[in-house]
Amino acid sequence: MIEDINKILLETAFPNRQCNLFFIICMLLSMLSVGFSTFSSSSLGLLMLGLFLPYVIYFGLMIYKKSERKSRLLTFVCEWNETKNTGVILSIGGGGTVRGVAIGSETGGTYENFYMATWDPKSLLVRGYLHIFVNYQERANWCQQNGVPFIPPVPPHQQTMDQQLAHQGQVPAPPAGFQTPAGYALVPQPPQPPPEFQVPAGYTLVPLSQD
Repeated sequence: MIEDINKILLETAFPNRQCNLFFIICMLLSMLSVGFSTFSSSSLGLLMLGLFLPYVIYFGLMIYKKSERKSRLLTFVCEWNETKNTGVILSIGGGGTVRGVAIGSETGGTYENFYMATWDPKSLLVRGYLHIFVNYQERANWCQQNGVPFIPPVPPHQQTMDQQLAHQGQVPAPPAGFQTPAGYALVPQPPQPPPEFQVPAGYTLVPLSQD
């Protein structure tokens, strides 16, 4: 899924900064057309063509890429939601603050909010999101039918402190009674000291997140 979305983003990419290499090339071609013109009445049409054609091609290609990206992304999400009966629903959105006005949200938003995030590569104002919603009952039924262990996601307000700190490098321990299915490995593994390591007398091992 992520690979498919990244492929669409790559194939529909277009420089969206105000000053980029392609825009500079358009400016140079436009100025060269003026330099090679003879300013006669017969060449006036060619002068105007050379002056504006690079910009017409640039902005025309930008509009085409923008439309193609929106169409392909929304089509992919729609087809996923209609054909992948796995209990997982996708949605594209975004959120942030533009000129003091809040737009979208971290759990919602529209494609337009997602597109605005492409103009903010450092995510200083707006961030784009690929929302993944899980229907517990449908997901559990799909897992049961396909022989896949069902591990329900934990909402943020129900997460334990270990789960909230996991992104800082601390790997939460698996729930009590959990057994890794045959042929699978639990990753990432909780960090363990080397076999030959011995804790010095008077010391004890603590997680990295603790002082």
